[in-house]
Amino acid sequence: MKKWMILLFIFLCLAIWQAVSVYQDALWQKRSMEAKALERAKEKVAFTKIDRTYTYHGNEAYIVFVGKTKQGKKYVVWVPEKKGKIVIKRAESGLTEAEAIAALKAERKPKKIISAKLGMEKGVPLWELTYIDQYGRYSFYYMSFTDGTFLKRYSFQQ
Repeated sequence: MKKWMILLFIFLCLAIWQAVSVYQDALWQKRSMEAKALERAKEKVAFTKIDRTYTYHGNEAYIVFVGKTKQGKKYVVWVPEKKGKIVIKRAESGLTEAEAIAALKAERKPKKIISAKLGMEKGVPLWELTYIDQYGRYSFYYMSFTDGTFLKRYSFQQ
């Protein structure tokens, strides 16, 4: 009985060690990708403070930074994961996260908002809003960053 307890303890320690290792590897890759993207973004915009970072995985992966410059101007920068054109917009030229969520609530009346993040599809800066709709479906709603125009919507049964 004592041997089984020791073996079980060793097995649990190994399992926990492996789980932590996998988790740290996944986080390291994400942080590494964000650090490289931030270097590329800082070549275009002299950020002094980053307020928010979004990771978007659509047809292409983008890291999106919202931050301020030394002059106090707020910018949004979309950096593609792979080499490609970096898109820069003044934050005032588009919808804020709160405005995007308010527009979604007015149009779709979601039960629960899960997340809101900036992304890019086919050269169009957008908001990806994830929510639970009135029918309990997991839904994605895409609207233009610049004017809030509806782009597309997906819903999945839970």
